Amino acid sequence: MLIHFIALQAASATLVQDQTALSNTIPTSLWDMIAYARGFEWPLGILFVLGLFVLTSAYVRQWRQWGGSQGMLQIDPDNISADSFSQAILEAETKPGNPYFIAGSKIVEEFRRGGTAPSMVDYAFRYIDLDRERYEQTDRYISGVVYLALSLGLLGTLLGIFVLFMSGERHEASDLVGLGIAVVSTMLALVVRLILWPLNIFLQATLRKRYNTLRKWTIAFSYAISSNQR
Repeated sequence: MLIHFIALQAASATLVQDQTALSNTIPTSLWDMIAYARGFEWPLGILFVLGLFVLTSAYVRQWRQWGGSQGMLQIDPDNISADSFSQAILEAETKPGNPYFIAGSKIVEEFRRGGTAPSMVDYAFRYIDLDRERYEQTDRYISGVVYLALSLGLLGTLLGIFVLFMSGERHEASDLVGLGIAVVSTMLALVVRLILWPLNIFLQATLRKRYNTLRKWTIAFSYAISSNQR
């Protein structure tokens, strides 16, 4: 009986120790949960901050650059001359970096060199495309950040599975470490994608609409000025 009692006490002590170790590994806060990524949270966090900075810069640049564009859209192309058009874009209260101001200035510049309507359109489009290229670079940067984040998440998943199956004897604490690396690194990668990707899609869709309207505006005024000067 004494031997059985001692064995029972030893088993109870081992069970208590295992439960204590397991409770110490269970995350009790958001940071504890993130720490389960075992180092993957740092490169993923850096990627998220860089991507958010690039997107924020692009949104601010768009807001500042396109300010006053509505005044340009109010100009009437009927019976307009190059001089009156040049005066209208100067009075529209836009900044010199506004794409409408740039396109309008290039239309007038090409017209005064004796250009035709197609040449005015091509000349203005050249500068419109150069301006659009800056935002396309933002799209490429964000795509690269998202793909890198997903690749790191997949790498964390594979490493977590490796730890889970290579830890030797089955133990709750070691199993939780492997699962933590796999699940948390994948979750963080998805968080990066679910925040940055929709913001980038919205930005690019807004810019696509703006530039399409700008191209139609450029074509309309190029042909209007050319035809009214005949």
